[in-house]
Amino acid sequence: MKKIAFVLVGLAVGLLMVSAACGGGGDKEEPTATAPVPEATATEAGTTSETPPPSTVGDIVFDAASATITVDWDTSDWDSIEGVTVPLKQTDVDKLDPVQVQDLEIDIGPLPPVDATLKVAVDENNIYVLMEVPDGFDYNPDPAMHDFSAAMAVMFRIDDAAPASMGVELEDLETSLGVVDLWHWELDCGPGEMSGGGAAGSGNDPECNLDDEYAPNPEDREDDGGGDVPNNPTGENSLSGVWKHTAADGGPGAEGVWVFEMSRPLQTGDTQDAQFASGEKVYIGLAYWDPNETAEGWTGAGHLQSADNGWIEVTLP
Repeated sequence: MKKIAFVLVGLAVGLLMVSAACGGGGDKEEPTATAPVPEATATEAGTTSETPPPSTVGDIVFDAASATITVDWDTSDWDSIEGVTVPLKQTDVDKLDPVQVQDLEIDIGPLPPVDATLKVAVDENNIYVLMEVPDGFDYNPDPAMHDFSAAMAVMFRIDDAAPASMGVELEDLETSLGVVDLWHWELDCGPGEMSGGGAAGSGNDPECNLDDEYAPNPEDREDDGGGDVPNNPTGENSLSGVWKHTAADGGPGAEGVWVFEMSRPLQTGDTQDAQFASGEKVYIGLAYWDPNETAEGWTGAGHLQSADNGWIEVTLP
């Protein structure tokens, strides 16, 4: 089955990280050149049209904490940091124009919404993100079977006009309004094992599949430095993360919470990354893939996502 080819944090008012963030078996489509935000153009009346306004910010607005976090098995250093609740709702593919999905075989099982928890912290060098999702423990250690394990993505806005729907609006999935940065994680390594850390000039994590990616639209997602848009050779790609499940000892299906802990330098020198600085606002989207969606695991399009509520706005200290 071909799945719709992020996403955070995912999406197109339903197709957020739909295709961009997860694709079946890790397959990826070749990206087109990154589409720029449209410049002002002359109109017939001789005036100019405006550059698209900044994308919508939702009701979730909070301040990040000032703290240094150790990304490891123990998340107790987050205990004193206040988080926010982020409703995650399944992508509603039924709302899409049939022409936009007519070549895709979409088999999406219904999933109930869940309330995730998001925490963000920074120190003078790094940004830290903690995402917690209540769900049963379903994990398959075979990388070829990772559709039977949970998966997630955090998305950051790069271009001001990029909506929380993977850089496009629902009306036109092929026209980019802006580029987004993705921390995309399919769990090819076990709990407590450090993931991420692509080589210089590449966001690919060949062992654990915590990839540093970018996307101008839902159909064209690529690891930083991959495809037809070269990465800055001096770009920093040391995204790292560790995951666990609070009920893993209870065996398959045990009810608990998935915990995804991640870190990345504030500044990477990489145009395919969002850049962060003290006092600035960061715009985040979340996505989560549930392996119980179908008998064959999750599908690329059937994830839970936060895009319906607009960008999550986080002010850095």
